Formats: sequence, C-alpha cells, structure tokens
Amino acid sequence: VDYSSYESHPLGRTEWIKVYGAMLNKEKEAEKFFETQSAIISELKDFKNTEKTVAFFYVNTDGSVVVRRPDDYIPKMIDIAGGRYAFADLVTDSSSTSVPLTMEEFYATAMDADYLVYNGSIDATVNSLNDLYAKSELFKDFKAVKEGNVWTTGKSMYQATDIVGEMIKDLNLMLTGGDESEMTFLSPLE
Repeated sequence: VDYSSYESHPLGRTEWIKVYGAMLNKEKEAEKFFETQSAIISELKDFKNTEKTVAFFYVNTDGSVVVRRPDDYIPKMIDIAGGRYAFADLVTDSSSTSVPLTMEEFYATAMDADYLVYNGSIDATVNSLNDLYAKSELFKDFKAVKEGNVWTTGKSMYQATDIVGEMIKDLNLMLTGGDESEMTFLSPLE
C-alpha cells in the first residue's frame, strides 16, 4: 500500500520513488530522481523567508472555501519556498487535510494575504479572475487581487507528488517575482 500521502514533509512523498525503484530493480534510477528533487529544495535552504503570506484554497460547490491544515505538506512547501501560510494559526478538530471555512472566515484571514493560490487540482473551473469573482464578489476586495498576485495550480498537481521540488520552486519564483516560463504547476490569473 502506498502511504506517500501520509508523509508530513513534501520530500518524504517524493522519497517513495525509492520503494518503487526497489520493487522494479531500478534503485539507481530512483536514487538519481530523488536526488534531483532534493537538490531543488536544497538550493533554497539558505534562502531568507520573504514573510509574504500565501492563501492556498479552492471554493467548494456549496460556497465554502477549502484550505489546508497548517500541519499539511502544502503549507510546508510554502514555507520552504520562502513564504508564510496565511492559515498557519488555524485551529481545527478535523483530521482531514482539507478544512472547509465559510467565505466570511476565509475573508477574515486571507483578505490581506500577499498571494492567493487557487487549487485548480480540485476545481479546474477557475481560469480567470472573472471565474474567481463568479465564486464570490468578495474576492475583488482582497489585497492579492488588487495587487495582481492571484495564481492557480494545474490540474495534475496532486498526481505529481514525485516532483514536489518543482512545486516548491514555482512557489519561490512566485514569491520572488521570478520567471513564469520556468514554472511547472503555477500560472497567474488575469
């Protein structure tokens, strides 16, 4: 049974490639692949955190806004990339990695976030700012929207847990104004 989704550190998920390498007698290839992803993350180890806040979310069909628990691997990726997860202080009794909030609860915490990242892996209906506004007109009041710092993930982000280094790199490029053409998973919403 693949338990990679239970790993608390993003690189722990990628390390499962070694299990599959051992099963298929491809240990050397798996180790090389893992080292490549590890190197991407290692390049950021001395990077000074930008202290910019990032809200990672999607809007559910019932209108609730779903965020990740603070101890989930997504907030850890944001931290490694040089940002701060906007919901780091979220207290929840839920054992699920996803936490539904009312729009009002989400607004209270994320309205001043520096960046909004819409989880297009779960809800691929948001391809523009107008699509986001269709979910709620309140998004027009968010700092990140006003400053042009709204991004979306590609549909395959969760299916590509073997290359979490690339997602962390994307987040770092987003936070530092890096070259969008070098991104694998993120794209800006306009």
